[in-house]
Amino acid sequence: MSTMRNWMNLPALRGGALACLGLVITAFLAPAVHAQGNDFPPDLPVAEISADVAERPGRLPPSVTAVRSKDDPSKWAVTFTVESREPVETMTIAGSFNAWNAGRTPMRRMWNAGARPSVWSVTLDLPDGDHWYKFVANGSRWMHDPRNPDHDHDGHGGRNSRLRLGATANVDPSTARRGDGRIEAAALGHDPRVRRDRDLRADGGARLRVRTLAGDVESVELVVKGAEPISMTPFVRTGAFEWWEADVPAALASQPYTFVFADGGQRVRHPRIHEPDARPSSMFTTPDWARDAIWYQVMVDRFRNGDPSNDPDPVRPWRSDWYSTSPWEGRDGQTFWQYFVFDRLYGGDIAGLKEKLPYLRDLGVNALYLMPMFQAPGPHKYNATNFLHIDEHFGTRGDYKAAEAAEDLLDPSTWTWTESDRKFLDFIRVAKSMGFKVIIDGVFNHTGTEHPAFRDVRAKGKESRFADWYEITSWEPFDYEGWWGFKSLPVFRKDETNGIASDSLREHIFAVTRRWMDPNGDGDPSDGIDGWRLDVPNEVPIVFWTQWRELVKSINPNAYVSGEIWTRAEEYLGSQAFDAVMNYEFAKPAIAWVANREQKLTASEVDRRFAELRLVYPAASIPVMQNLLDSHDTDRIASMIKNPDRPYNERNREQEGHPYDSGRPDPEHYRRQRLLALMQMTHEGAPMIYYGAEVGMWGASDPVNRKPMLWKDLEPYEEPEENFVDKEMLAFYRAATRLRHDHSALRRGSFRTILTDDAQDVWVFLREDEREQVLVAFNAGERAAVITLPSEFGERWKPVFGEAEGPEGDPDWPRTEIPPVAGRVWARPK
Repeated sequence: MSTMRNWMNLPALRGGALACLGLVITAFLAPAVHAQGNDFPPDLPVAEISADVAERPGRLPPSVTAVRSKDDPSKWAVTFTVESREPVETMTIAGSFNAWNAGRTPMRRMWNAGARPSVWSVTLDLPDGDHWYKFVANGSRWMHDPRNPDHDHDGHGGRNSRLRLGATANVDPSTARRGDGRIEAAALGHDPRVRRDRDLRADGGARLRVRTLAGDVESVELVVKGAEPISMTPFVRTGAFEWWEADVPAALASQPYTFVFADGGQRVRHPRIHEPDARPSSMFTTPDWARDAIWYQVMVDRFRNGDPSNDPDPVRPWRSDWYSTSPWEGRDGQTFWQYFVFDRLYGGDIAGLKEKLPYLRDLGVNALYLMPMFQAPGPHKYNATNFLHIDEHFGTRGDYKAAEAAEDLLDPSTWTWTESDRKFLDFIRVAKSMGFKVIIDGVFNHTGTEHPAFRDVRAKGKESRFADWYEITSWEPFDYEGWWGFKSLPVFRKDETNGIASDSLREHIFAVTRRWMDPNGDGDPSDGIDGWRLDVPNEVPIVFWTQWRELVKSINPNAYVSGEIWTRAEEYLGSQAFDAVMNYEFAKPAIAWVANREQKLTASEVDRRFAELRLVYPAASIPVMQNLLDSHDTDRIASMIKNPDRPYNERNREQEGHPYDSGRPDPEHYRRQRLLALMQMTHEGAPMIYYGAEVGMWGASDPVNRKPMLWKDLEPYEEPEENFVDKEMLAFYRAATRLRHDHSALRRGSFRTILTDDAQDVWVFLREDEREQVLVAFNAGERAAVITLPSEFGERWKPVFGEAEGPEGDPDWPRTEIPPVAGRVWARPK
C-alpha cells in the first residue's frame, strides 16, 4: 500500500490517465536524487510508450493511409494517393525517403487510362518520423500534396508536404509547460544508429543528442556508466520538438548510457540503456585541411586570358560591353537571348589561372574549385567531349583530335597525355607549392553529343560497345534522354543496383578518377587534384557514390568530395557519399535575413535554421561545408540584394520575362554584401567566393552572372562607369579573409548562440576552441543597435573587426553598440 501511495503522489506525467496515454512507470523508488556515477542505470521511474500508442500511425491527411508493414513490423506500409485533373502520362513520388529522385518511385494509375480525373497511388514502407515529399507529373511538374495541410517552403518558391508517422505524430507542444512536473513520454527520442543522435568524432569522442517535447522539461542529463552525469544543453527547437546535446570524451564513448529528464521535481529516465557501437567503420571523418579552406570558384573561360595563342575562333573581346553584339553574332539568325550570348568564348585559360595565383593568395583564398576543365565545346564545359583531356583552348590549341584518335575509351593503357593535360598538371604543381588546394568538377551524369562514346552509339546503334552507357529511349528511330530535356546533354543510364547501370561505364569513370588524382600512377597523389565537386549528383543513385567514394579515399584519404545539392543533404553526407555539399542551405536563410525587405527573416529564425542543419548534418561535415552566397547557377549576390524578396534562384533571369533590375547595385546593396561576406568568414563551414564577388561584379542569373572577370590592369572597360574594380569591396574581402585566417576558433571552433534580438535585428554568437573565444555580432537592421551581453563576456575582449570601439575604450561594456548593416568581432585568449 505504501508503494501505491508513493505512486499516486508522483506528479502526473503529461497526457492524463496512464491507461489512455500508454505511459508506464516501471520503477517507483525513494525521492529522486542526482544520479551518481556508480548508480547505473539510475534508480528512477522509466517512461515507456505502450503498445497501443506505438501501433497508431498518427494523424494522417486524407491522401495517406498507413498500417504496420507485413515485411518489416518496425515500419509502416504507407499508401499515398493523388488526383490529377490535367492529362498525366506518368506520376512519381519524390521525397526525403528516396533522395528526391523524380524517377525512382513510380505511382500506379488506379483508373483506366482515359479516366478524368486520374488517380495515382503507391505504397512504401517508411519508419517512424517526419517524411517530406512531392508528386512529380510527367517527369517534370513537381507539386505538393494538395490534400495535406502540413507543408513548408522548399527554398525554390514552392512547398514540400510533410508526413508525420508514429506516436510522436500525436504530441501537442501547445500543452507543454516547464515546471509543471508533467513529461510527455511519447516525445522522448534517441536512436544511436542515427548520426543525428550519436555522432562519433575523429578523436574518439561522441556528440549525443536526445529529443523532448518543445518547452516540456527543465533539464536533461546524460548518464554514462562509470561517470558523473553530464548536463545537456538545449540547442534547437524544430517543429514540436526540442533537442538537447552533450559531448562525451573518448574514454567514455564506448560505455553504456541513458538519459534523465527533470521537470517540476519529477525525474524519469529514458526507457532504453544504449550500448554504443564504437567500431571504426561507424566513424566518419573529413579532410582536416578543408577546415581551414577559403574557397574560390572559377569559371576558367571567364577568369583570365593568359595565352592568346590558344584562343578559340572567334573570341569575344574581354573588355567589351556585355550587351553589345560582336560582328559574327546573329548572322545565322540567332538573337541575343536565343541563343548566341550563351555560346560566347572569352579565352580564359590555364596560363591566366597561373598568372593570377598571387592575386588569389593576396585575396586570402587557399582552395580553388575549377568548373569543368575537360574537352568540350562552349564556355562552361558541362557538355564534355571527353573526360580524359583538358580542353585545348585552356592549354594548347589543336592537341585534342590526335589524342582521341589514338585512344580506346575502354582501355586505359592506350590513354595519352596531351600538352594541355601537362599544362594543367604543371598548374596543379605550382598552385600546391603556393599553398593552394585544387578540386575540379566531376560531371558523371551526362556528356555532350560529341563524346566519342555517344557518337559511336548514334552511328552503330545496338551494336556499339557503348550501347548500354546512355539512356536510349528508342533505337528505331534513334532517340535518347537529354538532361532536363536538353538533347545536347545525353544522360547516362542508371539503375538501383549500381547507380550507373553500365559496368564498362563505371569502370571508365573509375579509371578517369584515378587518372586525375594520381596522374603518374605511383601511389603518391601529391601530383594530382585534391578532390572533386560533383555535378547534379542527386540524379545518380547514391549507391554509385558509395562505391566511387571508396575508390577516391583509397587513392587519397585526404581527398575532398563535395556535391551540388540544393536542398538539405543529410542523406548524402557521411561515409555513404560526400564530405560536404555546396551549402545553398547557408545562402538561403542568410540572404533572406540580410537582403529581403517584405519577406525578411528574423534573426531568431535564421539562427534556428542554421541550428537545424547542425542537428541533421554530421559534425565532421559542418566545418568543411562550402558556404556560398552565389554561384554560376544563381544571380550574383549584389544583384540578389538589389532585387529582394524572391525565392532563392527563382525569377532571376533577364530573359525569362520577370522584371529584374540588372543595373549596377548601389552602395547600400554593396554594404549588405559585405555583411554577408563577414557572415561567411565567421560562421561554421568553409566560405566560398564566386569569382568576381570580391571586386563588386553583379548581374542576373545565367548567362549574365558569367561575365568576364574585372581586372584593374585591363581598365578602362567599355561602359567604364559600370565596369570597374571596386577597391573598397576588394579591401573588405581581404580584411575578412585575414580575420578568418588569424583566428583558429573561426575555422575549427564550436558554435554557440549568445543572443537573438528580433526587435533590433541583431544576432550574436560565440566561436570557441582550446586557444581562444571569438564573439561575433551582426546587425542587419537600418538603425544602430544597442545590446547588453551576458555577464560572462565582461573582461579581456579585444576588438578585431568592425566599425566601432571595442570594450577597451567602452566604459559601458558589455553593453555595446552595433552600427546599422554591419558586424563587429571581438576575441580573447582562453
